[in-house]
Amino acid sequence: MQSFSSLVESVRDRLYRLAVRMTGDGSEAEDVVQEVLISGWQRKEEIVQLENPPAWLMRMTHNRAIDRLRSRKARTGYERAAAPADYHGLTPLRLLETRDTLDLIHRQMARLSPEQRSVLQLREIEGMSYREIAEATGLSTEQVKVYLHRGRRQLRQWLLQEKIVER
Repeated sequence: MQSFSSLVESVRDRLYRLAVRMTGDGSEAEDVVQEVLISGWQRKEEIVQLENPPAWLMRMTHNRAIDRLRSRKARTGYERAAAPADYHGLTPLRLLETRDTLDLIHRQMARLSPEQRSVLQLREIEGMSYREIAEATGLSTEQVKVYLHRGRRQLRQWLLQEKIVER
């Protein structure tokens, strides 16, 4: 039990961030993570014996979030990541510009396919390797690279259209 509790403590925030990025809703993300942790608790002896238990929990979170998205239309609103951004020292104008830019990026990411969105989240926000992403999502390493490339390219194209980034 102690080992499973330690595992949960080390990965809970990452599970939530993945779920919130995929579902676009904080309360729904909490439900997804709770379902994953309940399922994990029921299989805790099996999970702690796995080679990479955090990857298993990330994969379960990914799968549960996909199930939620399939069961209803994806929401257009997009919650900020669990950890608040560091706005210390910004002027009010710069703070407003930063929030507007983040909101636009979140809206554009919500337009990506669930697979592209989750792969981008795991790579760019969580800093996971291609192999770890493949384990967490059940995709091959090649598929991870393709989704990441296409997601980045599409996001960049949309941000260029909005004049958020320059060529």
